[in-house]
Amino acid sequence: MLKIFKILYVFTSFIVFFYNYELSASSNTENDFHSVKEYLKNLNTLEASFIQISSDGDIKRGKIFFNLPGKLRIDYIEPDDLLITSNGFWLTIQNRKLKQTNNIPLERTPLNVFLNKKFSFENNSNIKFIIENDVITLTFFENQKASKFELEFNSNPLRLRKWVIIDEFENKTSVMLQNIKMDVKLSNKIFIPDFYNEKSD
Repeated sequence: MLKIFKILYVFTSFIVFFYNYELSASSNTENDFHSVKEYLKNLNTLEASFIQISSDGDIKRGKIFFNLPGKLRIDYIEPDDLLITSNGFWLTIQNRKLKQTNNIPLERTPLNVFLNKKFSFENNSNIKFIIENDVITLTFFENQKASKFELEFNSNPLRLRKWVIIDEFENKTSVMLQNIKMDVKLSNKIFIPDFYNEKSD
């Protein structure tokens, strides 16, 4: 009889421990989720170096600036042929060497939700929140087949470290941020596209 009670005691203790662990994990997750919401709410200006890696292994480097909501500049240094800017309505992609410019409505790109701060965390089934190995991943998507935009944070201390764009074919472009400076004063001029003078014959 005593042996049975010991077994029941151990089993009950395990259940209580596991239940408390689950409550603690749930509480920690809720706290982290709240911290990320506050982080994004208070995120205004940022300047950083970046390394961009695509699914095919192509690597690019450069500088990135944004002034939320809406304004973005991705200035590629290696190679130095590309410049991407946004004014909140248009995403402008320029090839400096070919002197070509393409304008895309920002709302048609996966960057729109982040740049224009259109994310809503309340009862939103289009936001996925994951914590794994002290890394927080926040994924924004319209539906499972559309392009996705991920923000990746270090959890302790909380810091944005990377964003990832995943297209409808699951190809990933990762932009890893380095030497981050937040709440810096940025001139509006840096978010204006370059203007090219046409060559005369």
